[in-house]
Amino acid sequence: MDQITGDSALVKASDLMTSMTGEGRRRVVVIYNPKAGQRRYPLFSSVIERLKAFGVAVAVLETGARGDAEAFARRARQHSLMQVSDAPDAVVAAGGDGTINEVVNGMSGGDLPLAILPLGTANVLAAEIGLKVKPEAIADTIWRGPVIDAHTGDVNGHRFTLMAGVGLDADVVANVNTKVKARLGKGAYVLTTLSELASYRPHYYRVAINGHTYKAASVVVAKAHYYGGTFICAPDARLDAEILHVCLFERAGRWNVVRYAANMMMGRLPSTVGYRIVQTRSVSIWAEEEAYSGDPVQADGDIVTNLPATISLPSQPLRLVVPRGDR
Repeated sequence: MDQITGDSALVKASDLMTSMTGEGRRRVVVIYNPKAGQRRYPLFSSVIERLKAFGVAVAVLETGARGDAEAFARRARQHSLMQVSDAPDAVVAAGGDGTINEVVNGMSGGDLPLAILPLGTANVLAAEIGLKVKPEAIADTIWRGPVIDAHTGDVNGHRFTLMAGVGLDADVVANVNTKVKARLGKGAYVLTTLSELASYRPHYYRVAINGHTYKAASVVVAKAHYYGGTFICAPDARLDAEILHVCLFERAGRWNVVRYAANMMMGRLPSTVGYRIVQTRSVSIWAEEEAYSGDPVQADGDIVTNLPATISLPSQPLRLVVPRGDR
């Protein structure tokens, strides 16, 4: 990383004075997914250069395969727990929401703060915390952003920060072509959705919430109010709240899928007929028909488990670095 060049000369003089007075984080470990960052490498390199200009010691760990980000994060958390002199002040997840999710799972059970350097297709977590995808905003947040307690969800032992889903959206995530995604970004999800609709067969899931059982064609359990970018699925969901928002798409069929999608894009999903949100701290989901009993479950945009699923709130929150209010 020593060969990275960027616009560190553009860093504000006031920020450099702040770094010399000791404010801000001094050591960070950056867990970088180069595949997620191929199209955004200039953003990545500019953020790293700015952090170095602030006097931050930066260690970059590049992932090479799925699972690396979680392993790197677990190692950083263990190093922090040892309280050695060169322990990091924060871990930075540099990649898409899937990479961030891996890092979150590696850091669970520790107090080490997590910051993000969004390089993905949708960057939903960045939108959720109000982080502008600009090098100056990202670098400042990593360096001296405040920390909040973000209450994650847990699906079958796997944590998520944004949402977990069953039904059509999980089928799309399971079948999207990674090469097409690299070329088309969000367009790859549109193409896969159309493909899934062509072979769609109406079916239902059972959803147990607070002693009641509901029936739905698709289910999204939200911890954040944004979905798939800046579309709103659960308007009242927030990361710092200890509550799950279970979004029930109660009607099956191609026409209803199109209707739900159109209303979501127009910002009208919460008031759509056949759409219901139920708040809870725990939910169980299983398929009504045997043919779908092992359907995939997506969390933060990656398939992480299969039905049946139990989703709850872990007792220990994630310490998440967010932008300063004056930025």
